[in-house]
Amino acid sequence: MKTKFNCTLIALALSATISLFSCKNETEVISQLANPSSIEFNHIRQKALEDISIKKGFKAEEGLEFTTDKGTKIKVPANCLLDNNNTLVTGEVTLSFVEMYDRGNMVITNKPLMGKNENGDLLPLITGGQFNIEVYKNNQKLKPGCPFYVNIPAGLTGGLDSDMKLWFGNIDEEGDLTWEEVTGEGNQGKRAGITPNSDYATYDIWSNEFGWTNVDRFAGEPDPKAQIKVTVPAAYNHTNSAVYLSYENEQNLLARLDIYDSQEHFFTEHYGFLPVGKNVHIIFTSESNGSIVYAIKKVTIAPNAIFNISENELALTSKENLINQINNLN
Repeated sequence: MKTKFNCTLIALALSATISLFSCKNETEVISQLANPSSIEFNHIRQKALEDISIKKGFKAEEGLEFTTDKGTKIKVPANCLLDNNNTLVTGEVTLSFVEMYDRGNMVITNKPLMGKNENGDLLPLITGGQFNIEVYKNNQKLKPGCPFYVNIPAGLTGGLDSDMKLWFGNIDEEGDLTWEEVTGEGNQGKRAGITPNSDYATYDIWSNEFGWTNVDRFAGEPDPKAQIKVTVPAAYNHTNSAVYLSYENEQNLLARLDIYDSQEHFFTEHYGFLPVGKNVHIIFTSESNGSIVYAIKKVTIAPNAIFNISENELALTSKENLINQINNLN
């Protein structure tokens, strides 16, 4: 059972107790949550991704030059699109473009910033922006037959960083995204490049492959580092919930705890990448009857620390409120 409060009615009828409820941030007061569903949890993520997807129609033989509201520029040259048979495509096609620069949207769409190093370890990244580009004709994905271009304003993530590299995103069977650095003609045959442009304060990107792409560098936090555990109520697991970490004073970093222990009901990670003494916010997300369930807890990293997300800390909220709360974390 859950009860949703209307802020105006509460103010009129229960002025003495309004301070007990957080109507301003659209969080619902609840007495019981429904059992979480992995299907509904995935649906929330997919819907959130659709909500920020930009669609743009154009003729393949004419190409496309397009600037988003955030100032990102996309250029697909004329006569550059191929179908699965490597046949040149003509006629009307549709660009689908997603751009993300903030932790809130990365959480709600499950697009954290975890990249593989040379040893294959997953470690946190600092981003200059991530994007996904696809082009369709009659609902069939096309591929580029020549390089396309994306220019990202560096001001969207605090300014130009000459150490930024280019990464391709890989989504596994469970829908989880990891990043691999683009290295010339290697990296599974993919080819792309990035130039930090100091004249225009942009990251200038070219690529021969559509899909998820990211401008990143490793966080490079100092030693010592530690591994932690985050325990959650027994109804939650890696299929119907997730645990992310935002670092204090690092607006462009979002880590994820991607290991779940079904015996002791905790989330953790592989390698112990968390800097001892660092203040972080644990961000827990799940669902209840198709609505977002969440908890946010500020902690300080210590060796072998165990942090608990209890059931009475969970609340229901809207997508917009969760995004705002995460983006407003220090």
